[in-house]
Amino acid sequence: MWETKVIEIRKRLEESLEGMSFEQLNKKPSKDEWSVAQIILHLSGAETRFINLALEAAQGQSDGGGEAVDLSVFKDKSKKLKAPIDPAEEPQTIEQLMDALQTSRSLTEEFIKSYSEHDLAEKTMDHHRFGIMPVWQVLELLGRHEARHIDQIEETKTKISLN
Repeated sequence: MWETKVIEIRKRLEESLEGMSFEQLNKKPSKDEWSVAQIILHLSGAETRFINLALEAAQGQSDGGGEAVDLSVFKDKSKKLKAPIDPAEEPQTIEQLMDALQTSRSLTEEFIKSYSEHDLAEKTMDHHRFGIMPVWQVLELLGRHEARHIDQIEETKTKISLN
């Protein structure tokens, strides 16, 4: 199910960037908030980290599997989640951002092509925020994370048009 959802969510993300100028992509609503470009860099970096964790765990020994973790925190926008790494502040072109997204997505596509949920039923990975989780749940994590940031992008676009 999430194999399809991550593709649909990515399409929504790409659509949210359509028509944005270089200035709009790189304008921060405030000094403490990310620009749209920084949000995109964060998403591509997070996808790369999440999928590399999943790929590493998929290639390791079976550990009996694990219980799905609660990812509902992504739905609650009132809960601010601090990213472990802030994205670079250097201005980015739309082409650079789309390249970053495609590079990280190629890892996800490799993961989906190489493994099925059944293949990974007995494997877990250790995520810095959620702890031990089933490897296959990485797709849900990616989808929910990206969907949350699409909302953030829309909020950022509104804020920068008012400034």
